[in-house]
Amino acid sequence: MGTRFHGRGGPSRRFDDGDRTGDGFGEWWAAVAVLALAGLAIVSLAGSAAPRISSKSATALSALPDIAAAIAPSERSLAEVEAAFATLCSDPVLLALELEPDCETGVMTLSDALFDGYGSSVLLPESREDLAAAMRIYLARLRDLPALWSTLESIEIRGHADPRATREPYTTNLVGSQQRPLGVLLFLAGAGGLGDRDREDLKRLAVVSGVSFSRPPVTCPEQRRECYAEWRRVEIRPVLSEALRRGDWSRTLEAVRLEAQRSEISRNEAAQRTQ
Repeated sequence: MGTRFHGRGGPSRRFDDGDRTGDGFGEWWAAVAVLALAGLAIVSLAGSAAPRISSKSATALSALPDIAAAIAPSERSLAEVEAAFATLCSDPVLLALELEPDCETGVMTLSDALFDGYGSSVLLPESREDLAAAMRIYLARLRDLPALWSTLESIEIRGHADPRATREPYTTNLVGSQQRPLGVLLFLAGAGGLGDRDREDLKRLAVVSGVSFSRPPVTCPEQRRECYAEWRRVEIRPVLSEALRRGDWSRTLEAVRLEAQRSEISRNEAAQRTQ
């Protein structure tokens, strides 16, 4: 879960941006330190002829369950968020509007076809109607999913462009990729967009960004004419709090611990075969 994961997406740090930290700052850096030590343990196990793990690595590995336990509440919340995204992407109205969000990240993608011509930041009249309906449902569903709504840091409206330009392609397309999401937000937050409650929530949460052509679509990443319409898109991305996203560290740490154990077993078996 993109990723609000994305992010994805609350009161601490953004998935890709921002620099705010939450109350778990010490736990976060402890996790980083333990991960580094565990990585050294894997390298040591792979290169050493001794079948036993070093005392320093063993100490690091023994600390991993404690770190995982400390992050367990966020891990449980993350699982709830993933389940909430899976519910959100199957909403029948969003499916009918063909604006259903991604089941893992909750990202809703507005295709190039919704805008009034190549490079335009203006939504077509029928697109405005569909988007307003989809956003009303999207925000209502987010509120109905406490695991998501309570951990939502922002709703990022991110614009993308294709790589074509006669001069300075990145800079030229950066401007266009910022104008489209801004046009989307101005419509949704304007008088003809959403209702009062949705409008106020969106004003509080919305962040507009443009990334030029730096993040091509996964479905068609090649720089060729057939793909460029997919490059030109706007994404509505729920961004989750860092405190929640930090739960991913427990998965990473567990993976490192298991890899170290597998390496130790392999070396022990190799040593026994040579005896």
